Amino acid sequence: MAFRIRDPVHNFVVLPDDFEPLLNTRVLQRLRRIRQLAMANLVYPGALHTRFEHTLGVTHVAGQMAHHLRIEGEDLRLVQLAALLHDIGHGPFSHVSEISLARFADQGTLSPEQKGEKIHELVTANIIENNEELLGILDGYPVENIVTLLGKGTDRRILKQVVSGPLDADKQDYLLRDSQFCGVQYGTFDLHQMQRSLVAVGADTEEELMITQHGVHAVEQYVLAKYYMTANVYRHRVRLITDAMIGRAIRLGIESDRLEQLDRLYRFNNTDDFVSNYLEWDDARFLETFCPLHQSAPGEKSGALLRRLRERRLLKQVYTEEIDTLDARIRETVKSLAKTEKDRARTLIEERVAEFVSRELGGSVDPDFVIVHAYDIKSARETSSNDDEGILVQGSPTPRAFIEVSTLFKSINAAYTDKWVEVYAPIAWGDRNQRDELRGRWKEPIKGIITDVCLAERRIGP
Repeated sequence: MAFRIRDPVHNFVVLPDDFEPLLNTRVLQRLRRIRQLAMANLVYPGALHTRFEHTLGVTHVAGQMAHHLRIEGEDLRLVQLAALLHDIGHGPFSHVSEISLARFADQGTLSPEQKGEKIHELVTANIIENNEELLGILDGYPVENIVTLLGKGTDRRILKQVVSGPLDADKQDYLLRDSQFCGVQYGTFDLHQMQRSLVAVGADTEEELMITQHGVHAVEQYVLAKYYMTANVYRHRVRLITDAMIGRAIRLGIESDRLEQLDRLYRFNNTDDFVSNYLEWDDARFLETFCPLHQSAPGEKSGALLRRLRERRLLKQVYTEEIDTLDARIRETVKSLAKTEKDRARTLIEERVAEFVSRELGGSVDPDFVIVHAYDIKSARETSSNDDEGILVQGSPTPRAFIEVSTLFKSINAAYTDKWVEVYAPIAWGDRNQRDELRGRWKEPIKGIITDVCLAERRIGP
């Protein structure tokens, strides 16, 4: 038996009857209060959808994929449970929390195997294995199988590919959902045609998820959707700025303001107490605690930055440059400026840019509110793979790589990746003409600051 839930993307989401009690657990209901795209609504006002809707969609799509691949019985249930629970470890503002969790995690509490995992995935595993409400409903189900599938995968390889792979249910749902709620068309593709082209090739545990030759054009559309959504939504200038502001506010709250509650939220220590506290937080509680509407924030630095977010007084992009146009000697350093081990160089750049902008504007710019950010947008061809796993097209005598079968993707330079470095600062433009004039005038001086600091960093080393 199954029950149906109205959904703006899939019309109806169809789930097994016994999943309804799981949906009503606190750990899944919390996802209603965590937005899928953090504060992207400050540039795309409709982007208010949450991890909860996405979770429903992923579970539905995983079921559709399983049907086309003839995955049945206990394997079907395992895939759908993994899809339902895959996001329960997300923190406030979804992926924005991941950087802070990685930065402040107590590395000494992690096993060698865990050190290669994302912290929110370790939290997910802990919840699945230990949450009493979930365990009571699952009633003896071997939850370690769910954790294994969400991690390294089970003996039946194709189950992992449905949950996490280049054509997985997660991507199929979030591309369509994010596109619809942002009010753009970049993420649209023919979901049903692509799913009809899915095939399981191989015997027993050696099965591989592939597409038939008839599905190549649908997959081309899907891969381009992923590329265009990345370039136009996930890497939109305002989205990058708001994410950077949240991340910097967390860092300042812990390192400068010494906020104990914030420290407890992000200093993962591999204990049940950490997870228990973590599950009490969502987007709204985060903002009301660390930037309350009608009273002073508990942290001077973090509160001021979060207040700017709440009032949409965003930092401005004062510099942007393709990394490949910079001095070849500093490119690798610039690309890694976001890493903790580059704190010294990044902080020095931010201090010098703050001094420069202060002189230019005749005021005082707080260097803690100047943010250097480096990112990339992978080529459309590279986007067709998931880590080291690419999409395969069924063929005789052997399968072929999608990027070699697709005439469109064969023509794309796989090595071409857009790499950018940007600087955001707490200033206000008078108008667009002033913005363009100042950006043009500041380009070479800020580029010089970045070059000088990174050359010095290269000489000094870690």
